[in-house]
Amino acid sequence: MAAIETAGATLREIFGAIWQWVRGAAGDQAYENYLRHAEKAPGRPLTAKEFYRDQLQRKYTRPNRCC
Repeated sequence: MAAIETAGATLREIFGAIWQWVRGAAGDQAYENYLRHAEKAPGRPLTAKEFYRDQLQRKYTRPNRCC
C-alpha cells in the first residue's frame, strides 16, 4: 500500500513539474515571475492588470522587423 502511495506522490510531482513547464512556455507565469523580481526593486509593483497592459503596449508599440 505504501508503494502505491509513493508512486502516486511521484506521479503528482512529475505532472506538477510538467504543468509548471507548460505554464512557463505559454507565458502564463510572467506576472508571478515579475512579482518575484519586483520584491527586490524599490517602489510598488504593478498590479496584474497594469502588468499585462504594459506587456501589450511594449509588444505592439516597438518596431516589428518581420517582413
